[in-house]
Amino acid sequence: MQLQLPASLNIQDFLDNYWQKRPLLMRNALQKHDFSLSPDELAGLACEEGVESRMVLRHDQNEWELRHGPFDEQAFSRLPDQNWTLLVQDVDKYLPEAAELLRAFHFIPSWRFDDVMISYAVPGGSVGPHTDTYDVFLVQARGRRRWQIGNRIGNPALLPDLPIRVLAEFEAEQEWLLEAGDVLYLPPGVAHWGIGEDGDCMTWSVGLRAPSTAEMLGSYTQYLLDQVPEHDHYRDPSLSPQESPARILPQACSAASDALDRWLLDPDLRQRWFGCFNTELKEHLFIEPRTETVEISRIPELFRQHHWQRHPFSRWAWQEGSGSSDLYLFVCGELFELPGNCRSKLQQLCDRHPLNQDLLRDADPAFLRVLARLINENWLEPCDD
Repeated sequence: MQLQLPASLNIQDFLDNYWQKRPLLMRNALQKHDFSLSPDELAGLACEEGVESRMVLRHDQNEWELRHGPFDEQAFSRLPDQNWTLLVQDVDKYLPEAAELLRAFHFIPSWRFDDVMISYAVPGGSVGPHTDTYDVFLVQARGRRRWQIGNRIGNPALLPDLPIRVLAEFEAEQEWLLEAGDVLYLPPGVAHWGIGEDGDCMTWSVGLRAPSTAEMLGSYTQYLLDQVPEHDHYRDPSLSPQESPARILPQACSAASDALDRWLLDPDLRQRWFGCFNTELKEHLFIEPRTETVEISRIPELFRQHHWQRHPFSRWAWQEGSGSSDLYLFVCGELFELPGNCRSKLQQLCDRHPLNQDLLRDADPAFLRVLARLINENWLEPCDD
């Protein structure tokens, strides 16, 4: 399945001229995908424990209500005929057809994707005019939704005392009516407002992760705290008697900065942290490990019995290690180091579906040891296809 760009564009044109720069409407961009999920089925998913869902209701121009799931069936029967929308996060973790949608966007690195959120809206249903801090592909799966696009806003003023972020002022510069199969790409910071046009409006939103610099800094410093040995202490530079003992000399600051920079600027530590950080799971997407431990000797038997797949909740990435031929595999926030001859195996492990006995052919023992750990953690699981 491929994303059908406008005739005048190819993927590189899109990345050079639109990605994180300006919106792009793509008519009939996804016509062959399975969008058969019904509003009732989406509502059923929103009733399940552990699934992140919410409803947004608009009562008047400046009055919005937010309700959090899981919901019960009665919650839907009491809703009005207009001006509300249901949103369900991480649908790709639960439904294969939602996960399959991500394949249309694999010209973007897979570790950048967050989830597929699906929203259903009755006529007038909306979450209000707002901006996002991340890139998003808005895929119209059913019905019609009208999108209004405003200016890119740096620090938008919000309506006060609301449970959701709604812009206090919004002036549309463009307006499009999306129908099934249409895709609208929006970069971060572009004000937009989507409103359901009929009683069958479902939008599948492919969102990307965009952690703040503060979030990354907090994660990295915590990672360093776990790496720095306790015996690593500040040491004075060469000392001489001072006229004022209370004065901090520049060379003392330099000594402290050098001690910090040995860790803060270490390229290998940064690389290890970045891979772990980008594959961490959301807290509610916990994967229960296997109760029966699998030994390495059993792996060939298991691959004869089943095909295998990456757990739908799991996150995977890999890269070359800094300054060596070693490879780093990152799964669910964990790091695995492998020799350089495992490169093709890592690509299969992270990209191919399903995984079969080809993965084991001429595999390095180190790779098999990692494979056993992945199976025991349940990050790899048997699949039927």
